[in-house]
Amino acid sequence: MAEQKYYTWVDAQGNVHNTIITPEKTNSDDASKSSRQSDDVNSEGGLSEGNYPSEEQYQQNLNKKSDREKPFYTWTDAQGITRSEVKPDVVIEFTATEIVYDVAFVPPFRLPSYVTQGVCCESYAEYFTTQVEKNGSASFKVDGAREPFKTQAGDVNTAYFSLPNIADKEMLVIKAYEIDEVSEFELIALSQEFKPIYLESSVKGSFVEQTWKDLAYKKVMVEVSDADIKHLIVFVKDKQGKALESYTVSVIRDALTNN
Repeated sequence: MAEQKYYTWVDAQGNVHNTIITPEKTNSDDASKSSRQSDDVNSEGGLSEGNYPSEEQYQQNLNKKSDREKPFYTWTDAQGITRSEVKPDVVIEFTATEIVYDVAFVPPFRLPSYVTQGVCCESYAEYFTTQVEKNGSASFKVDGAREPFKTQAGDVNTAYFSLPNIADKEMLVIKAYEIDEVSEFELIALSQEFKPIYLESSVKGSFVEQTWKDLAYKKVMVEVSDADIKHLIVFVKDKQGKALESYTVSVIRDALTNN
């Protein structure tokens, strides 16, 4: 039998193919294809005598391709067919999340001196027995068991907290359970002498729905950058401005560090 002839060509992914040359492959289409394949390989300068690349030339061609062509991967599908695909470009995006505070207790927002030097909260000193330590938390049940806090709108049931050793920069997370979504917070920060130095009224905060592991609650994020703050008064009002009477308040302290 006569020895069969074949030609070798390299596709765009660098795969080597050997195709048998049969007498039937004499039409213009086959000749054109062979010519195109030869031109592709010749463009790489990697043909040896007889239009067959040597192993060294073939490897050089692959190295040249890798510098300007996208990488690809080969895989076998469920029907056993081997396929090659160009690897997709992967773009990794990083997003920085910034804390959005509802309230800022920082020196520029202190109450005026005629308020801080007035008579206010000294008579409530004995009720600040619930301490929230640095990087800790504490809860207070507002149920009328303590002395109500006197306001211009009348007496209100209040949560009393002590905040010893406030750092240069802290975040307070104040949560109130068993209240309506439309309820609003009243916050008063006091000095060591129980003088009011910050006051925030009608703070809406954000509402968190009930889940399998936690009750529904409203929370307020407070930025604190004033070491003179020693105590905190918290109470909650309904939509009509009436103080609520039975709910729980928790305060979480998180000391923040500047990078």
